[in-house]
Amino acid sequence: MFEEVVAQLNSQYSHKQTYFVTPISGEEPGTLAAVDGGAAILWSNTVQSIGVVTAGYIVYDENHRIVRHQVRSKAILLSGEDIDVFRFDYELEHLEAAASFSDCVLFDGALQDIPKTSFRKVIEALGDTTTVIGISKKTRLDTLQEGIPDTQVLDYPGTWYYRLSEKACASVKPLGDIYIARLHEGGPSFRVDVKGIPLFSRLAYFSRYLFCLGYPYPLTEIHRATTLRDKKEYYQSVLQNAMIQQGLEKEYFSGIYYLERQKEEFHHVLDGLI
Repeated sequence: MFEEVVAQLNSQYSHKQTYFVTPISGEEPGTLAAVDGGAAILWSNTVQSIGVVTAGYIVYDENHRIVRHQVRSKAILLSGEDIDVFRFDYELEHLEAAASFSDCVLFDGALQDIPKTSFRKVIEALGDTTTVIGISKKTRLDTLQEGIPDTQVLDYPGTWYYRLSEKACASVKPLGDIYIARLHEGGPSFRVDVKGIPLFSRLAYFSRYLFCLGYPYPLTEIHRATTLRDKKEYYQSVLQNAMIQQGLEKEYFSGIYYLERQKEEFHHVLDGLI
């Protein structure tokens, strides 16, 4: 049944081409900041929704010690807007703050011009004094070999980086140069977007943590601090108390039930057909 499509895939993977990657020479101590955030919808009446966004930064010195950190949250009333737009802009506020404490700031994800956000404006306003680096664990870029992610095409031992051509990346509208890089010899390769100086030796210096080998651990730490996966129930409880205190108990539970129905209703329908 799958022989034909697997054969097509096999023909793509069987084609090999050698690329000349640049070795990362040594490890360079220095400061490094990282920024991340999270977002969740807590309540909805189908027209309006209440959500929460978090964002923060963490700054390490050259001895791997945390010297600055900040995490904040705020409630958002939405009327059809995408909550992730608010999350991005909240993260960008913290990116600007982190840039005052380090000449290199890491961002979770690609550096691309995202509509309805101030991403381009903030990145460009930092000028040449701050390098901003976006780390993507996965990428859909297949500029080197059609149908295969660039991170899989470039699979070399050691630590290295490879800059993708501007022409090949023009369609994704990057806010900097795009590289594929392996930051630890035992880790995977990542897409790395760089606005400023490509400080790969410093990235390698902060990518030796055993539990996330090859991934800059300041990003891991700020992700753990800002994710809402383990905090959503807390914010749900705070919102519930606020709505009950203002006489909206019925409306609160109606909105919660709506979100649950929206998430589960279709699956229940399908289950009933079996």
